[in-house]
Amino acid sequence: MIRVSFLIIFKFLLLNNLLQSQECVADAGNNIQICDGDGSSSNYTYLNGGGSSVIEGDVNFEWTVLTVVGNGDDSQTLVISNSESDELDPRFKYPDELSEDTNFLVQLRIYDDAETCEDYDTVEVFIQSNMCPRAFAGDDQTLSNGCNLIGFLDGSESEDPQGESLSYQWSSIDGFDATHFSSPNSPATEFQFPETSADQMFSFRLVVSDAIRSVSDTVRINYLDNDAPNANAGADFTTCDYQFSLNGSLSYDVNYNALSYTWTSLEGLEISEGSSNSPKITSPLDLNQDTEFTFTLEVNDGFCSTYDEVKVIIAENICPVADGGGTKRVPKYEGASNIVLNGSKSFDPDGNELSFEWISPDGSITQDSILTVSDSDPNSRFSEYTYVLKVMDSQNSVATDSVNVIFSYFSAPVSPSVYAVASHARVLVSWDAASEASYDSLSGYADFEGYKLYRSTDQGETWGGDEDKLYDFNGKFVGWKPYAQFDLNEEEDVNHCIYNHEYDCEPEDARQTVISGLDPLAPRFSLGINTGIEYSFVDSNVVDGVEYTYTVTAYDIGLAPFSMDYSEVDSSGIYVSDTVWSLLNPGKFLGPDTLNYYDESGSLIRRDANPNRGFPSLESKKGINGDDHNFITVIPGYTALDVSFPDPDEIDALFTSNLNNIGTGDKEYFIVDRNEIVRDYIKYEIQATQKSSAVDGMACEDPYIFGYVTDSTYNTPERTTTFYENNLNFFEKDSISGLPGVVSENGSYIVPIYDIITPLDRWSNQFKGIRFKIKNKIPLNPSAVPDVSIDTLIWNLPDFLTPQEDSLITFALSSQIFPVMSYTNIASYLRRLNFDYKIQFFQEPTGDTVLINNASGEGYMYFPFRIINMWTGKKVGLFCNDFGSEDASPVDFNNGAADYVWTSGEDIFLARDTLKIAGTWSEKHNYNLDLFYQWPSRLKSKFEFDGQKVYDQGDTVFFKNTLWVASIPSEDGLEPQSIFVDENDDGERNNPWRQVYPWTLNSEDGQAFENGAIELVVKPNKLFVDGDSWSSNMSKLGEKVGISDTLCLDSIKVVPNPYKANSDFNETPNNRRIRFTHLPTSCQISIYTISGEHVKTFQHDAKFDGNAWWDLTNGHNQMVAPGLYIYVIEFPNEQDYCLDTYDDSEDRRGSKKNDYYSNYKLVLAGGRGVGIFHDDFQRINRLI
Repeated sequence: MIRVSFLIIFKFLLLNNLLQSQECVADAGNNIQICDGDGSSSNYTYLNGGGSSVIEGDVNFEWTVLTVVGNGDDSQTLVISNSESDELDPRFKYPDELSEDTNFLVQLRIYDDAETCEDYDTVEVFIQSNMCPRAFAGDDQTLSNGCNLIGFLDGSESEDPQGESLSYQWSSIDGFDATHFSSPNSPATEFQFPETSADQMFSFRLVVSDAIRSVSDTVRINYLDNDAPNANAGADFTTCDYQFSLNGSLSYDVNYNALSYTWTSLEGLEISEGSSNSPKITSPLDLNQDTEFTFTLEVNDGFCSTYDEVKVIIAENICPVADGGGTKRVPKYEGASNIVLNGSKSFDPDGNELSFEWISPDGSITQDSILTVSDSDPNSRFSEYTYVLKVMDSQNSVATDSVNVIFSYFSAPVSPSVYAVASHARVLVSWDAASEASYDSLSGYADFEGYKLYRSTDQGETWGGDEDKLYDFNGKFVGWKPYAQFDLNEEEDVNHCIYNHEYDCEPEDARQTVISGLDPLAPRFSLGINTGIEYSFVDSNVVDGVEYTYTVTAYDIGLAPFSMDYSEVDSSGIYVSDTVWSLLNPGKFLGPDTLNYYDESGSLIRRDANPNRGFPSLESKKGINGDDHNFITVIPGYTALDVSFPDPDEIDALFTSNLNNIGTGDKEYFIVDRNEIVRDYIKYEIQATQKSSAVDGMACEDPYIFGYVTDSTYNTPERTTTFYENNLNFFEKDSISGLPGVVSENGSYIVPIYDIITPLDRWSNQFKGIRFKIKNKIPLNPSAVPDVSIDTLIWNLPDFLTPQEDSLITFALSSQIFPVMSYTNIASYLRRLNFDYKIQFFQEPTGDTVLINNASGEGYMYFPFRIINMWTGKKVGLFCNDFGSEDASPVDFNNGAADYVWTSGEDIFLARDTLKIAGTWSEKHNYNLDLFYQWPSRLKSKFEFDGQKVYDQGDTVFFKNTLWVASIPSEDGLEPQSIFVDENDDGERNNPWRQVYPWTLNSEDGQAFENGAIELVVKPNKLFVDGDSWSSNMSKLGEKVGISDTLCLDSIKVVPNPYKANSDFNETPNNRRIRFTHLPTSCQISIYTISGEHVKTFQHDAKFDGNAWWDLTNGHNQMVAPGLYIYVIEFPNEQDYCLDTYDDSEDRRGSKKNDYYSNYKLVLAGGRGVGIFHDDFQRINRLI
């Protein structure tokens, strides 16, 4: 039996206003001993009367120095100025001419505003006449065993305030003897580190002594096990280039620390981008001979620097610079036009005159800086030519540049490849992402926008019914409504780069525009409604046996037109115009001045003026027949009776997660082509990199999924290739060794041969008959801080509970306690916080303690729980503002503000979460936690605190949003509060009130659960990391299964039955057919007349298809006559199939094993069916 206990013990600071024995209390603070101080205005000693109190009003202070020595001056005795003698914390200087050690008495008198009470207290201040020296061992250091074999310790900033000579003594706190110090009695010394193989902390003590006293200070050196980086400035080379680059990219760090680069020129040449690994150098122009220059590269890993240099011989004569003007794009719709190529921007840095040559694609040479070219294939939609500009100076130094000239119309994206898988009353159409890699051939823009799916029931002759036709305003038939359409969503539109298909460009290089609605230049066609891109569509509006054809096209955003902006000049009535170019058209391309419009058949129907020179969206062509990759025809129907496919919702049946995976994302798949399915075992593994700001071990960046075939027993790769370490440089080793599934043995790397490499969070291409997507459940690189997404909350209770008790308590706690976490900022999110937290609940507020300063002053705040980071195993340091459960302003005392004890709803800051980042442990504030619990309203009203009532032991009250219980009888009017009151100074708590929490539980024998016995594990959703993996048994796709007795073979049907004149199965007068459905993969179908005459036998043998056609012909290919026919289905041996059984009333009674593995039924062709008996059969199934 479990019951709630209302006994809670709090320990807390005594507040003086609870003392009823006297009205005023003076407290001058603790006695003080002083020997240091330099007498400066910035070096004071403070007294503290903050512990004093009065019953009403403010405390008034009066400090008096009772001991005076010397002449009374503050250089010879302790002096409190008159201006500070009435303050709570007056200060005094060290008397630097004090002749002997003196114990000064300072008296504090306090009184209330009305001076109706007063009290006195005295504090002793012992001041030594000799001022102690000050020891300073220097700041703590971080050094590396890769470059710092000796540490330098410097105590030279130690001093004696009175100028006396000092002696020094250095020692190792860790026990290393004096032989490790170069000069242990000097202000500065060197320490010889021992050999280390791991990070190690070294601590040192410096003792500084004058003639009388000694003081000490300590310093620590965090000595890291860190290799120095390897600097590589590249190979020496010779150049005549006006500008050239150096290359330090082969520098590396075996510990994978981030590297910084510093380049210097010994000869003083100017270096631009000198902190990159590839700086640029401008060659000097005043050389009179080929000259060697030396450049030094310093590479630093944050702890150590290494150096390398490269020698560059710069030629006396600097080569010219060729500039052909870059790629030219010419619209073909402008008609036959010439384009001028101009190399006049080429120059010679030395100022020499240049000669020019243009080399045309046909090899002809034109000796001029200008070349006029034209399109030699004007009738094609696209043509491209490359011209080479060659410039030469007077010393025959040559430079070249290439210019591509493109003549083109605007182009539509390429069509995707289309796949379809049919099943009962369902067709899944899918397509690949090839269209999204398209670039417009004229503008060069990455202008893909979306996909359009069309459906036909006449093999593409039409793509819908009359209601699906689109007409222009003249009533011309111009196209078809798509059966489905998918386009980029708003965020994808805005962030899509203009010149590439990624989303990683600067904002000014992105579209910055949402694309949707009707095309303004072709308003019968839609640009989409921001659905987001999909790669599959489930068509459930289908009929089994009917043929359906699908085609998928891709379309672009078109060319945005310009607009004109008019502004008045000086209010003169004169306006000037300015052309405003769309953000979508940074290249300022112009569409044709006239737009041609065509009907569905491709015939021109009209020409319209195009004053703003935009261009409509272009759509790729629909498929025409099965030779086109975006055209497919399928017939829905049942899959084979004896095979099964995992439900896409039961993805773990196909993708089994490794138990050590960190990420908690989602997995999806669908079948693309059943004929491509193989029965392999596949291992999928993520490869990702780690950013420098992430917690060590949380490599989440640039994630890719690698898939390879393994054997079924040991999960080892079936196909591999081998690389030998001796043949690899550092970068090759680093790249290969980190690949998924790699095994290192005997000086070699055995690497799987990967069958697929695909990005995380995107649909894969078709792979062994399927497409799949493994995606993070939380965003990898959000633009703003996302909400914390919780995967699971797990309550852990004591083991001695029965399962029923465990279940009941878990339900109660889950229903009453609601944790809500939030990230502190985007920086905390980018640390990749892939770990869980455990909240250990305490029966009393003793789980954690922190010093705070709230509206009641400074004090310790207590929490009835402790939080553990389950990744590091370390306790997380907490903080709380103590603002009360409503977090209200002004101070909400009624809801628990400023009471030094956590109240439900008060924000909890996980302020000191100890994490290892870039090899260094540090405390980070990553999360805030709101931990809510609610008491029932009826309980609040029933137990509301009454200040006029005396409460007995065990009484319960509700006060300041908290439930309390009296552990001992309570005096009249004593409000509940979590304070440790010890009136008798005997260590016993006299405050009767204890808080009650939802987790305050007793065991059956009445004993309270141990502190921390109740735990809540909070498991946020996590990003996938490098090494997360899955295994897949592809034989689960189309796996052979037995047929249960409950299904039997009663599910095999013939449709239509009866067959009347024709069916709906895309028949022609010469091609009639009926369909057998729900067949197993292999069987023999025999047709008989009602008299038992054999008509026809044919085989059904399909990998997954459970449907077969009969064309209503006999064995001589002659059409059968109308009538009643019997069909017999025969299966291969050793199949556990069954037959239906019936009673005398022809009611189905059940099924029994079919020893002959056959099923006999009737089919009616051209007439109606009746049930009959036949002597040769046990039972002839009734007609449908």
